[in-house]
Amino acid sequence: MAIFVVTGAPGVGKTTVVMRVAETLKQRGLKVGGVVSREVRSNNVRIGFEFVDLTTNERATLSSTAGSGPRIGRYFVDLDGCRFAVKRLIEAIKDSDVIICDELGPMEFKSKEFVGCAKDMLALDKPVIVVVHRKLQHPVIDEYRKKANFLIDIDLQNRNKAPDLLLDRLG
Repeated sequence: MAIFVVTGAPGVGKTTVVMRVAETLKQRGLKVGGVVSREVRSNNVRIGFEFVDLTTNERATLSSTAGSGPRIGRYFVDLDGCRFAVKRLIEAIKDSDVIICDELGPMEFKSKEFVGCAKDMLALDKPVIVVVHRKLQHPVIDEYRKKANFLIDIDLQNRNKAPDLLLDRLG
């Protein structure tokens, strides 16, 4: 079991770090699966977030300012989008050498299925890279922090070196 935790302030580049790691691992011939979360913007204004499948590039809504579902701030969490992410993570667990999950955060944790999947990933015998929301308090998050083989807090000073640091630890 190898758990790698990436955390940091909003907008510091956590997703960019894990995307660079994923690309390098793919270039090395490893199969990388899972999901990342990306901002959705309209007219340069953030209107939500979406999940992107790392294998197929398929997308599903995580949250939006218009809609229904559990609310986090001004966003409504799309539970169907969370189910999409869980399905993609389960496929990655079966088929991939390395699993990436961005992010374990308050929006994603509105889905019981997502929380269950995150918990299941703690027991895998393959590398799991997770982006963890810096302030989220949850027993599953506590387990990731406790079991992490490597935890990096991304900031403006280390974000360019962070992919290499993660790759060195992955071997």
